Amino acid sequence: MRRKAAAQRVVTLSLLALAGGALVAKNAAAEVTLAKEEEGWEIFTNGRVNAFFSYARGDARPQDLYDTSGNLLHAVRGGGMDAMAEREANATGSGYSQGTIEGSRVRSGFLGNIFGFGLRRNVTETTTMKAYMSIWAFIESEAHRKYWPVIADVREGYMKFEGPWGSFLAGRALTLFSRGATEIDFMYGHGYAMGYPGDLDVHGPTAGQIGFGVLGSGFAAGLVYSTPVVAGLQLSAGYYDPANIVGSVWERTKWGRPEAELTYDVPIGNVGKIHLFGNGTWQKLYQKDSPKDSTIYGAGYGGRFEVGPVRLGVAGHYGRGLGISYALDPSEATYGPPELTTDFRIFDGYYAQAQVVLGKFDVGGGAGVTRIRLLDVDVLPDPMTGQPKYSIIKQQMGINAILVYHVTDYLHWALDYFRADFSWWLGEKQVVNFLSSGLTATW
Repeated sequence: MRRKAAAQRVVTLSLLALAGGALVAKNAAAEVTLAKEEEGWEIFTNGRVNAFFSYARGDARPQDLYDTSGNLLHAVRGGGMDAMAEREANATGSGYSQGTIEGSRVRSGFLGNIFGFGLRRNVTETTTMKAYMSIWAFIESEAHRKYWPVIADVREGYMKFEGPWGSFLAGRALTLFSRGATEIDFMYGHGYAMGYPGDLDVHGPTAGQIGFGVLGSGFAAGLVYSTPVVAGLQLSAGYYDPANIVGSVWERTKWGRPEAELTYDVPIGNVGKIHLFGNGTWQKLYQKDSPKDSTIYGAGYGGRFEVGPVRLGVAGHYGRGLGISYALDPSEATYGPPELTTDFRIFDGYYAQAQVVLGKFDVGGGAGVTRIRLLDVDVLPDPMTGQPKYSIIKQQMGINAILVYHVTDYLHWALDYFRADFSWWLGEKQVVNFLSSGLTATW
């Protein structure tokens, strides 16, 4: 049952953490106009289709620790990569060795397959309206079962008004918090690649660098106003459908979640540009069947720098109750063990990605780390064992190297390597290496 629950969590991480890339993806390819009235609606489409071969080899996820008598000393909680592994039963008959994992898949990449469809028209001489939807899907089978159907995910659906007064968006779209870091991963990293696959045995888009210094932005229903750009500055403010922490006692909400992002763009002569960003989120939560409340929050910051063929992106985040992979991730690492506390842990992360554009080739590499701080109750010894009851994930570090060849403006081949390095507070470790290659067609 524990492995099944872990696999389900990874599915959720894969599908939700990577949602942030979709809006970036559609901006990267030219829209294809299907029909246009002279003074009315314009109908357009955009999207991508991809397929990758992926190979993984390394340590299996650490197992719970037992003493020589078969008594549980502590459980391993949060983080890591849980996949079917080669293990041996412990001599005590309780639990298994850590073991190793090895496997290959043919699967979708960082963004999966996307079909976007939209309509656009002028409302007035200076204001336009766009209605847009995007549908995501993947190519691999769930849990290696080729007879299971692939269920499409309607990832976006919104209307947007734009004019000299700014813009207003209503619907389901990319959220503002951690948007800048997610964009760096797409633009300079895994836009045409895979990165960290999330799991070998489930399905859905992969994670790129998300979970390793990058907190995925994700999609949510909301109302967002963005000011006009003034001297390079733009402020966006949104009010989103409230998010709770599923699986914890904090599943009750009253009001929505405000988010904001301030960006600054400045050219570097005729050879480059700078894009700086800072964003934040805040959500009030309430206990079920109780008047008690708590607050989770986060801040993100960073920038992109382009000079000639060189690109560099750096980003960081900090906050309470944020989770490892995507903003407000309801994982075992996000909050303390229910029998010990109802408090949230503190998270921070740091990420850098570099890329050099050499004609039709993009060559790049990057690294990032996400860190989790312990609560006071996490270090209290259990009276029965004399040590903490749980070993909580301490950090996740990821290193990537990527080569992309743009065969044409619509066909892209990528070869990428990713190393995932996990460690837990009581000393457990896991290292897994991934190699993948595949093609992406965009329109």
